[in-house]
Amino acid sequence: MPTSPPPTLTDLAAWLGRRLQERDSVWRPAPGQPDPEVRRLLLALEPGDLPPAPPPGEAGALFVHRAFRLGERWPAWPVLTSHDGFDRALTTGENPALAARLGWAAPRTLHWKGAVIGMVADPGLPWPELLARLDQEFGGHEALIPPADPGAPARVAVMNAMRPELLREVHGRGVGVYVTGQLRPGAVDTARELGLGVVALGHRRSEVWGLHQLARELRAEFPGLDTTVLADPV
Repeated sequence: MPTSPPPTLTDLAAWLGRRLQERDSVWRPAPGQPDPEVRRLLLALEPGDLPPAPPPGEAGALFVHRAFRLGERWPAWPVLTSHDGFDRALTTGENPALAARLGWAAPRTLHWKGAVIGMVADPGLPWPELLARLDQEFGGHEALIPPADPGAPARVAVMNAMRPELLREVHGRGVGVYVTGQLRPGAVDTARELGLGVVALGHRRSEVWGLHQLARELRAEFPGLDTTVLADPV
């Protein structure tokens, strides 16, 4: 069978721009090459997640979520990046890809004061099963607040922030479990007062999930691309 041709750097940047809604994904172009083919893409959150030197063999490209501290390392490799778009689309918040991975049907966008603040879904699972499924997908969690009624199937909100006013807003929409990145101490009393369950996945853990999801989507879009995620387990 014929193999699929690898994408070019422009192909990858254009796809990332559409997927993550960011205008320019190229942090550093390839030296002396206007638009190289990319057969290998390594994905990392931070420059510190990269080994000191590139792997041997043919050069590829990097995707680094926070590329601003990369400096002159790996000079032969072009660098792609996304910060806000990656966080918005691939971590906690409005993330239909996460809902699909978890088997949550028909997730809905949550708006508040004219802005998108996350998504809501009805997994149809009581707290123990919901938590077990999240732990399976993310490899654990950082902090928990059990809900007042752990035996009842709960509507779930996946949110990119945790503030008392947001907890009250989603509670008013019938949400029983609040999934976010980090537990904010200033909102804990409100969660307990409302009887909301809270799962704080951990900021880095949710970003590592996003890197793996991005790699999965890139492989599906570009079968000729080899992807490797460089991120230690949380």
